[in-house]
Amino acid sequence: MPTEVKALILCNNPIAIPAIREFLFYGKVGAIAVTRRNKEMQQITQSMTGGTDVPVVIVTRNDYKDKLLSVIKDKGINTGLMMTFPFVLPEEIWRLPEKGFINFHYGLLPQCRGPHPILWHLLNNDKEAGVTLHKVDGGIDTGEIIMQEKTEISKDDTYGSLQSKLGYLAAKPAANLLKILSFGSIIPSRPQEESKAAYYEMPGAKDLTIDWQTMEADRIIRLVNACNPWNKGAGTFIKDWFIGITEAEVAGNITAGDEKAGTILACDKEKGLLVKTCDEKKLKINIVYLQEGFYSGYRLSAFSIAPGMAFI
Repeated sequence: MPTEVKALILCNNPIAIPAIREFLFYGKVGAIAVTRRNKEMQQITQSMTGGTDVPVVIVTRNDYKDKLLSVIKDKGINTGLMMTFPFVLPEEIWRLPEKGFINFHYGLLPQCRGPHPILWHLLNNDKEAGVTLHKVDGGIDTGEIIMQEKTEISKDDTYGSLQSKLGYLAAKPAANLLKILSFGSIIPSRPQEESKAAYYEMPGAKDLTIDWQTMEADRIIRLVNACNPWNKGAGTFIKDWFIGITEAEVAGNITAGDEKAGTILACDKEKGLLVKTCDEKKLKINIVYLQEGFYSGYRLSAFSIAPGMAFI
């Protein structure tokens, strides 16, 4: 016999919107919780729930436990859905709904656990990414897998484009999950293969900065794509000046010379901004981020950047 589904959705990123829409469309949402500091998601969720009786609960690190416990009890919540929620749920919360809590992990499990799977899929040069729905069990991305959808990562994918792909991809398992939840409280799942598990921490500055002496051109491009638009590009320095590189491509090979990797070979409108890499490639830097804004790479010449200078 079908059973009623009343979900509490915890979200903190627009990637969750397509999945949220699936549950809202069928009237299966009891409440949505968003962090106070995320004004964008507050506006989006309030717009999505306009004309309904679904409240948007604003939470902080200090009050989220009390507020979530209260809304679960007051709204008769029988399932919880985590979609990029930044706070860890204590056991008293994730065990409370009859059907438990389910996490939408926007990465493949168990091989890409942690808070930034999209970034690490790109940095690791993975061929696939995906969305994994798993039970919340108190660990970080360790619960039994309910379902998983995969998509190919193209060589041109940036953090932004892959995030968009995964957001829309999540709508399919969300719809399937809704059907499963509608039939009792037993949710089919399987344990994760711990032999394949890997956990990736929050990236540090070193992870997001180009090392011209050791990174080959293809690896630099992967880092640039992984940091676009997140982090406003891969970091580098010239003349003690920080620059974010948000788009780059290989523009051919060069004859080995005495210049060290990172040396600027050209910086003008005709040739663009060309930089030597450690594998003897010309890296054309198309777009850079400065405190002053986003610019075509060659426009660094207006800031007295010239051939012969080197990024470090």
